[in-house]
Amino acid sequence: MSNTRVGLLLNSLPELQELNRELRQLVALQSALAEVLSGNLATLTSVALSKAGELILFADNGAVAAKLRQMAPRILTSFRQRGYEITGIRVQVQVRIRDNPLPQKQISLSSEARNAIDLLSERLDASPLKTALKRFNRHIT
Repeated sequence: MSNTRVGLLLNSLPELQELNRELRQLVALQSALAEVLSGNLATLTSVALSKAGELILFADNGAVAAKLRQMAPRILTSFRQRGYEITGIRVQVQVRIRDNPLPQKQISLSSEARNAIDLLSERLDASPLKTALKRFNRHIT
């Protein structure tokens, strides 16, 4: 289904027209917020809701939330200058799960280091340390 068809559907059904209007407002608010905040801070913040003059922002962590609370007066002024009727800002921490997880760590040791670990594990008596060293030596590249 093309974007044109979806747009026509959203505009033709009365039940979805209000939802479409709110969605467009949130996109516009998010865009305005990105202009107010610095690059990294903007990527860690999202507009959650705007109702009854209150703007609710989601921050990815507590540090970002604290910074947003400090910047709230400046953000509020900027939104008012852009014509939005915002009277207050509330910040909540809402951690987003990233689409791209961190890559697994790759540990590589030289052949001398691997031999040293092997020699150490052979000299040790049977113990959890000896078992751990042998397992570690098998898993490194």
